[in-house]
Amino acid sequence: MTDKPAKLTNSQQKRVAILSASREEFMVNGFVGASMDRIAQRANVSKRTVYNHFPSKEVLFDTTTSELWSRTKEAATLAFNPDLSLEEQLQQIARRCWTLYQQPEFLDVARVVMAEFIRSPSQATEAMEKLAKQEGGLEAWLAGAVAHKALKIEDIAIASTQFWGMFKAFAFWPKLFHMKNHDDHQQAIIDANIKMFLAMYRA
Repeated sequence: MTDKPAKLTNSQQKRVAILSASREEFMVNGFVGASMDRIAQRANVSKRTVYNHFPSKEVLFDTTTSELWSRTKEAATLAFNPDLSLEEQLQQIARRCWTLYQQPEFLDVARVVMAEFIRSPSQATEAMEKLAKQEGGLEAWLAGAVAHKALKIEDIAIASTQFWGMFKAFAFWPKLFHMKNHDDHQQAIIDANIKMFLAMYRA
């Protein structure tokens, strides 16, 4: 028998409502145009309650983006397993991240961050740097593969960037800008990217 998830307290429920409302508000009006008053209205809480949880709009924006970015870390994190093929393990990471990039709320927040590069570059840059750090889970896997002499990589950070670059070219950027959707060719794209990556780095 599995334990039931703990019920959220009233304060926790309000925090969840505020974060949900903030995603909508930032999506519609951007960071600069977002209003804490409207966020309170969307969340059906008082403005004072919003500030009790988040002392400023900057903190709320940072929390909103960070909580979604953390899902990238969960998707990209995998302990290297010498008993499984390199292909199988990279497939797991790629499929999980592709699924993440299909989620509307993830894409909505990413679009807000991209828009803020024009209106508030420093705020957006900080948010994207945090996203890049969350993708570091792949670096840990690569380091494990190198330690087990399955891969030969001189610069793991560069190799990780190359992997994500090939992957996002089909799984993330087209969705972000409402361009061509490659979901119907997901497996073929993942297979081809992994084949190219391992052709470069397999020991």
